[in-house]
Amino acid sequence: MPSLCFVAGDPSGDAHAARLLDALRAREPSLTAAGLGGQACRRAGMRLLDDLTKAAAIGPFDAARHLGRLLRAKRLLDEHLARQRPDLVVLVDFGDFNLPVIAPLAKRHRLPVVYYISPQVWAWGRWRLAYIRRYVDRMVVFFPFEETFYRRAGIPVTWVGHPLVDEARPALRREEALKRFGLNGWRMTVGLLPGSRADEVRRHLPLMLAAARRVQWRMPGVQFLLPLAPTVPREAIDPLVSRSGLEIQLAEGAVYDALQLMDAALIASGTATLEAACCGVPMVVVYRASWPTYLAARAVIRVPHIALVNVVAGRVVVPELIQHRATPARVAQELMSLLRDEARGEAMRGELRAVRDRLGPPGAVERAASAVLELLRK
Repeated sequence: MPSLCFVAGDPSGDAHAARLLDALRAREPSLTAAGLGGQACRRAGMRLLDDLTKAAAIGPFDAARHLGRLLRAKRLLDEHLARQRPDLVVLVDFGDFNLPVIAPLAKRHRLPVVYYISPQVWAWGRWRLAYIRRYVDRMVVFFPFEETFYRRAGIPVTWVGHPLVDEARPALRREEALKRFGLNGWRMTVGLLPGSRADEVRRHLPLMLAAARRVQWRMPGVQFLLPLAPTVPREAIDPLVSRSGLEIQLAEGAVYDALQLMDAALIASGTATLEAACCGVPMVVVYRASWPTYLAARAVIRVPHIALVNVVAGRVVVPELIQHRATPARVAQELMSLLRDEARGEAMRGELRAVRDRLGPPGAVERAASAVLELLRK
């Protein structure tokens, strides 16, 4: 029976790894999998050596708080690779751990490595190309510019497109979603998406709530909707919402049903910006990190944008307010401009449709499964 070892660290990577595993098992029912991941991988049938999503953090400085757990996970994986000798190791995103730690470990065991979802070496870590050349047998990437980047560097690469093209669709009709979330269809709805990690919520949600209070003061008819990431516990959300004094409707487990209702959204930079783009939601992107992480990033980042929507477009499509520029007043001002200026909002929706088109055709996960099986058979 063919066997795989997955290593996925953050909640988004865990979900992507689970979908890939489902697609692989549909083709090869006898395939087995074990490794590091989260509950999505467990539900997909992977034997979980350790839940690595609990160590997800923003940047290497914040990750240092989880050093003990990461070392334990490495030890467990090392034992598994030596004992079970899987046919292929699949690394999923989580570049600060997978690239310098796990890829060399797999090669010490003389195992082939495929990297699914490229770490953003094209933005800030080009020196890490040496790691990829030495330890990774094939990159499987989401964005077309990543394929060009790796081909120029002489690294085997397959572009499969982005799974969101298939996934970012609501399950409920608009009227059903309004009823489910207790919203008034005649009022404007603003979405608040602070991130999928507890650290991100802690840094972004207070900022978003403070901006929302300013918006409500100037535009009393606006209502707010906060989709809950399944990886963030309610106890991290409820106290902040309660103290805000705002009436915030919460949407559990139905992000695309919620996105279709939003006239605009405040979104923490990350995959959620692409989810909103696929649903045609105008947005203001914010991001805050610890100051050591931010200053280190400023020193190495080589691209002009951090919002994936802008990176894919190659220009500014949505406003970005980063670190000290992300103040409640500035965020509220940008958001109210989107809500009040119908022409600007419609123009942004047109730009977002173009971004969605650049993500590739449907069937990304199936193409990724084909790439993995090809390497597995070799």
